[in-house]
Amino acid sequence: MNDILRDVVVAVVMVISSILLTAQWLTLYNSFNPIVVFFAFLFTLSLSILIISLILRISELMNELESTKRIIAMNSAEIEERIDSRLREYLRDLEERIESIERRIYR
Repeated sequence: MNDILRDVVVAVVMVISSILLTAQWLTLYNSFNPIVVFFAFLFTLSLSILIISLILRISELMNELESTKRIIAMNSAEIEERIDSRLREYLRDLEERIESIERRIYR
């Protein structure tokens, strides 16, 4: 939440500075036009909203990626446990067969 507030404050500063910069620049040449100042305001406002929306979308994607990583980790642990139990069963069966063969050999 603090990051969003910081981004909004930076966006407001960006919009205000663009208005002041455009107004100052136009008054230097004695051709102040409020429409140009308004469009500069609109341009920087839309640009700042676009940047903030991109930041929010990237944040959402990062959260989705983290949850996907957790799910994959949980699933891989479950798969590992299943494979381990099956391997133990096969190894027990194999050991029993080897012991059976050894008993036959020694008789």
